[in-house]
This record gives sequence, C-alpha cells and structure tokens, in this order.
Amino acid sequence: MIAVVLVGNLTTTLRPMTLTLPLPLLPFVNKPLIMHQLQALKDAGATKVIFCINARSIPAVLIEAIERSALELDVKVSIKEEKEGFGTAGSLKFAEDMIKADGASAPFFVVNSDVLCSYPLRDLLHVHMKSGRIGTMLTTRSASPSKYGVAVIDERTGMVQHFVANPQTFISDIVNAGVYVFNPTIFDRIRPSKKVSMNQVLPKLAVDEQLHSMLLTGYWVKIVDAKSYMGAVGAHLEIERFMSPQALVSDAEYKILGDVMVHHTSTVAADCVLGPRVVIGPNCVVEQGVRLEDVTIFEGSVVHAHSLLKRTLVGWRSKINKWCFIEDSLLGEEVEIGEGLLVKSATILPHKELTESIRKEQIVI
Repeated sequence: MIAVVLVGNLTTTLRPMTLTLPLPLLPFVNKPLIMHQLQALKDAGATKVIFCINARSIPAVLIEAIERSALELDVKVSIKEEKEGFGTAGSLKFAEDMIKADGASAPFFVVNSDVLCSYPLRDLLHVHMKSGRIGTMLTTRSASPSKYGVAVIDERTGMVQHFVANPQTFISDIVNAGVYVFNPTIFDRIRPSKKVSMNQVLPKLAVDEQLHSMLLTGYWVKIVDAKSYMGAVGAHLEIERFMSPQALVSDAEYKILGDVMVHHTSTVAADCVLGPRVVIGPNCVVEQGVRLEDVTIFEGSVVHAHSLLKRTLVGWRSKINKWCFIEDSLLGEEVEIGEGLLVKSATILPHKELTESIRKEQIVI
C-alpha cells in the first residue's frame, strides 16, 4: 500500500528549534517526528511512502534522515520536491505519477507532517473500504474549533455534509485531523493549477456525497508552537503508560511524579524530582536537587544543581547553571543560562549566553 506525507513549514514552525533542524526531524519523546509517522504507516500496511516536500531546497539532513528511517523500518521511500507551493491537494496532483505507478489502483493514505495523533490507520482504511466513497477523513473534537474550521457530520452514517470555515456561533466541534484515505479517482477532482488546497477539494466531495469520516478517540495535535508540542508530549506519554510502559521510568533513585521518559544514556541525580510530563533525551545530565515539570530536554544538555524548570523546552547541548528558575520558555541549541537567573516566558535563539534575568515575555536574539 502507498502512503503520502505532505511536508511544509520546515523552519517557520516551532522556532527556534527549527533553526537547527527542520520540523520533521525534531525529537518527540526521543524519536524524530518523522519516525512516529513512518512507524504508524508501516504498521498500517504501507510499503512505500512518498514525501511531498514544499521547499526551495531540501536540506541534506532531511533527505538523509528519511532514507535512514526508511532503511531502519524496511519501507521504500520517494521524495517529490516542490520548489513552489502547490497547496495540500496540489501536492497530491503533482505526485500523481508516483502514486499511480505500476498501475496501482488501491486506496492510499495521506498524512500531514505537522499532525501527531494516535494514528488509527487500519481502522480508517476499514471504514473507507466499507463506505465505498472516494475519500475518508479522520476527524477529531476540538475545544477551539473556530481555529481550524469545522466539519458537519451526519453522525448516523459518518458522511461529511459540509464545512464551515469561520463559524461565528457554535455549529460543530468536529475538525479535520489532516489524515485521509483516498481512492485514486481523487485525482479526477483536483484540477491542475498552480495551487489547490484540500479546503477547496473536500467541500466538493462532501456536496457529491463522496467524503466519509471517522472520529478519532485518541489524542490529536497540530504542531504550531511550543504549547501544542508540549501538549502532545503529555498525551503521548499517557498512551505509552498503557501501551509500552517499559518506555517510561518506573523505578529510580530519584522521585517520579506521573509519566517520565529518560534516555538510558542520561544521568539523573538521586534527589531530583521529575514529572509529570518530562522527557530527557540522550547524553543529558541532571544534577542534584533539580525539579522538572512539563519539560522536554534535547540531547546533550546539562541542568546544574537546584534548578527548577516548568513548561519549558530545552534545545540541544544547552547548559542551565545552578539555582535557576525557568518557566514557560523555549531555549534553542547551545544556550547557556547564567547561575541564579529567573527566566520567564522567554524565547532564546541558538548559541546565546544569558547573563540577566527575564521577567516578562521576550525574544533573545
């Protein structure tokens, strides 16, 4: 089975982290984001994955990572480069020849690369085959549906009736989750043009009663900023507790509160308190008396003694000196925080040394 991953916003989302690596390669619970999607697609039966990448030039590190991940998972990959944006539906049309190669007529998966969820892809495929429609869209309930636009669904049949782009009053809390199964006949519905969005194609499918839906029961997040990233971390760790409890720390000298993941190459002092929702990447050091809550730390970073971090993302090889209090902040690659500093609501770009406290929202360039 073929799958398509639509990749855009390589560096504009989740800065300053994407100043170091493109979004698909950012660590998420100690694996690159792209690995979570490839693993889910493989588990659902995909044997070939086509990456449609919208970029003027694709970073070599991304190509190498895709090829390495594909080799590790034993999945064939192809890359379709878009030097100018064709839109989410236009990207499919642009890759039509690759998707339909060898006379393939079977349904195929489509996944947006900035979406993370519990990926019930086998169930989605089953629902699609049973419906007999051109497309099936994964949907989810949202507490803020107006941010995304809503889908009005016939809850009895699962058919998508129509979409409302900017609802001013409550119509529905169901939104498009950015994961689909399509029959190849979808290409007849996408006109060749410079730019075509799914938001143009899907409503027409709904009008023609050719768009089905399946409601997601697990977690879902669209990664647009640090808050959405950290929210996804917490949801994913909760799932790991039930599905792969061995991936979480259950017995340690230090104190664990809630779900915590620590890479086996990292060291944490015995009197630390970690959790809930903490992820520590490879080759990190957390010294005595440190308290971490809602924190993800990327590879090679050091948190020195008696520092407290809350709701913070720490980039690669950063250094936080003793007695720091850091809250609601983003630290890029190789950032150093001076001893005893208070850092609140700060975004610190890579390779910076902070020598003064920050008490209100600020970007350190």
